[in-house]
Amino acid sequence: MEAGTDISFCSSVTIGSLTVPAGVTLDLTKTKSGATIEFTGTTIFGTQKWAGPLVLLSGSDLTVKGSGTLDGQGDWYWKQGTSISRPVFFRLRAVTSSTLSGFTLKNSPFRTFSVLNSQKTTISGLTLDSRAGDGMAKNTDGFDLSRNDGVTITGNKIYNQDDCLAMQSSTNTVF
Repeated sequence: MEAGTDISFCSSVTIGSLTVPAGVTLDLTKTKSGATIEFTGTTIFGTQKWAGPLVLLSGSDLTVKGSGTLDGQGDWYWKQGTSISRPVFFRLRAVTSSTLSGFTLKNSPFRTFSVLNSQKTTISGLTLDSRAGDGMAKNTDGFDLSRNDGVTITGNKIYNQDDCLAMQSSTNTVF
């Protein structure tokens, strides 16, 4: 996928090796309903002080999968402490009847998943790995949930340095 690629008409999107510039969100909000997004290579995100997110996903009936790795380069942020602006890694906003599975998110700068206003969505079989932080990777929550209904989070491997799950407000959550 190239920068500026219009994916709104694609039923299948494959993201191989990709470098996302600092301060830029990998924006998957205009994805066609029913589309499949597959991470197959390594996606590396540039670093700068900002709130992010690094990845933003919205839509319905989506399948997000793959064997790929997304690297948030958390080490750059962790060394500077918690007083700087750090981006959320992967934000789901208004995602409905979708599944995310199989890929790896490593070296999260801050919260790994922020799930907002989503319904009937399953997140399973992912690896969230911020072990490289070795005590410095503060606030690298696995999943933060707010205003969701019917979100299922199961079978994930979570290596972080804060909460696995932080729920502000959600109903019918399975963890």
